[in-house]
Amino acid sequence: MEFMDLIQKRQSVRRYADGDVPVGDIEKMIEAARIAPSAKNLQNWHFIAIKNKTLIQKVADATLRANEKIAVKMDAVDPSKADRFRKFAKNFTVFFKDAPLLIVVMSEQYDPSGYHEMRLVGMDADYLIHEKNPGMQSLGAAVEHLYLRAIELGYGVCWLTSANYADDEIEALMKEEAGFDKPGYFMAALLSVGVTEGEPKSPPKKERSAVLTVVE
Repeated sequence: MEFMDLIQKRQSVRRYADGDVPVGDIEKMIEAARIAPSAKNLQNWHFIAIKNKTLIQKVADATLRANEKIAVKMDAVDPSKADRFRKFAKNFTVFFKDAPLLIVVMSEQYDPSGYHEMRLVGMDADYLIHEKNPGMQSLGAAVEHLYLRAIELGYGVCWLTSANYADDEIEALMKEEAGFDKPGYFMAALLSVGVTEGEPKSPPKKERSAVLTVVE
C-alpha cells in the first residue's frame, strides 16, 4: 500500500466485525511502535494488549463508574450537561467493549531540557510539561506508528483519550489483572482494534492553506 493511500485510509473506527486479532499481528503493530522516535530516546511507552473479553468489559465498567462519579456532581450544577456527559461515555467511549482487541497505552513523564535548570534558578518551568509536553509528543509518534501498521494489516482503530478521567481505576485494573506494575507509568490512551464493520466516515479536514506557512 502506498504511503499516502495508507494515511488517507486512517479513520476513527468504532464498529467492528466479528473476528480475532492474532498475537502475531499484535506483535507487528508493537514492533512498529517500538521503533518510533522519542525525546532523548527515552522510549516512554508500554502497551498492554488485551484480548480477554472479561477484562475489556471491566475496563468499560470502570470507565462508566468514573463517569458517573463526575456526572453526579454535575447534576447539582447543570443536570442537562450531566446527562450529555453520561450519554457521551456510553456512545463514544465504551464502544471499545465490542472490539476484539483493546490496547491500554501506558507512559511515563518526560522532563524536557531546561525544566530542572529553570526550576533551580526559581523560574516557572511547568509550562514546558503542560503546554509543550515533549513526552506526549514522543508517545504520539509511537501510537501513530502502531495505528498505521494496524491499518496496513487490515484493521480499523480508534485512538481514545476520552476515558482518561478513569485513569486511576484502569491503572488499578492493569496492576491487578494484567500484572503491570512499573513505577512512574500512567495510562495515557486506549486503542480499540478490529476488522472494520461498515463504512466509517471521517469529518472534513482543514485545507492545506489553513495549516501551512512557507517562508522562503
